[in-house]
Amino acid sequence: MLSMKKILFLLTLVLLIAGCASKRNTKKAAKFEEAGLYEDAAEYYYVAVKKKASNVDAKLGLRKTGQQTLDRKLSDFSIAYKQADYQKSVYNYLDAESYYNKVKGVGVELSFPDYYKEYYEEAKGDYLNKKYIDGIDKLNRDEFSAALSVFEEIRKIDANYKDIKDQIITARYEPVYRDANQYLDNGLYRKAYYAFDNIIKGAGTYKQSVTLKEDALNKGTITILITDFDFSMYLYKSASLTVTTKLKSQLGKSENPFIKVIDQSAINSSIYENGKLNLQATNLAGIKAVFIGEINKASEKKGNPIRSEKRGYIKEIKKVKNEKGEEVEKAEYHKTTYYEIETENSATLEINYKLISTENNEILLSDLISITRHDEMHYATYSGEKNKLVPGYWKSLDRKSPEDVVKDNSKDVGNLRNLLDNKQEIKSTSELLNEAYNQAVQQIYKKVISYNPEQ
Repeated sequence: MLSMKKILFLLTLVLLIAGCASKRNTKKAAKFEEAGLYEDAAEYYYVAVKKKASNVDAKLGLRKTGQQTLDRKLSDFSIAYKQADYQKSVYNYLDAESYYNKVKGVGVELSFPDYYKEYYEEAKGDYLNKKYIDGIDKLNRDEFSAALSVFEEIRKIDANYKDIKDQIITARYEPVYRDANQYLDNGLYRKAYYAFDNIIKGAGTYKQSVTLKEDALNKGTITILITDFDFSMYLYKSASLTVTTKLKSQLGKSENPFIKVIDQSAINSSIYENGKLNLQATNLAGIKAVFIGEINKASEKKGNPIRSEKRGYIKEIKKVKNEKGEEVEKAEYHKTTYYEIETENSATLEINYKLISTENNEILLSDLISITRHDEMHYATYSGEKNKLVPGYWKSLDRKSPEDVVKDNSKDVGNLRNLLDNKQEIKSTSELLNEAYNQAVQQIYKKVISYNPEQ
């Protein structure tokens, strides 16, 4: 937290900097004014006042040169008005008005006679009337983009001119509305749905957009019956139930408005014939597609922990005297053993599925999914002081050998430290199989909700 003194210091510094900048701009403005360049002078005076509102010299300078600038802009307006160039006079007036408001925004009031407003309203009325007629003409010729450009210009000048808001909506959304109706007629229900949705978001209840959007949705929706997954071995029955449940739940949460999942329990048993699904009867029941899947494999493999003895050294640092009698540190290594434990668990899932049209038995989607999930555990354990343990090899515990080696280097010691710190837990095979279920269901879900018969 800043102290009050520091805050006051910073504020003082900011004000000082602003004041200096204001003075610099005032001086520049004065030079331009002396040279007769009053518009440039007015801009520098404006900046000076904006940086420091209490700069009296800058305010006086802005009042003088700003008025000169405004008078020139109003003169341009008057000339255009007298020449009956109403387009130019409208934009000249708006430029003058914008400048007046800009200067007024820093506390300097300029003279802007009211009679200019009367002349402007007359010029604006004539100009906008001609533009409006031109826009309507373009609209009637189905030149929607050109009409929209005209109506947008009118709105910028006068947002409440006649029914300009309605005309803008027509110019912008009528071509979209026509395209949407054509999509609907051609059986492109999804394209029609999103086109009508775009219209509704921007224009509300434009013509019959709401009703037609609902019609497109109804015609484009794919009602899917999810049958219970079959299984190649009775051993996989539990996997079948799990995957079926997860898939129904996932698809039930889909935000795709064109996918509607039908629960098997809600279907009349008449769609089955001799225990098998009758696609024709299913179609008559209002179901457009049937999802059929099979569990080919759902296996778990639990690894047996392998415990192996490793040979290493305990490192001790002792202080000894060298030949000069100076005390120095010396490392001594004592042979010891530690253990490494390794194991790996895995689970494998294999599924094939089809999405079949009930109208013509066409396979809309199909895939074979094979997933293997695994987790491993590899760590070292030592009952002594772990921070003194150093990797290496020795042949005999109680005597030296040329084969003995101490690996007291940063890489090997670092690897051993990592093993000593590694996790000593492993995911169970049931956890891994459940991960495989979730991954498979997610893959199927993405395929189903992204299915678009119009592409």
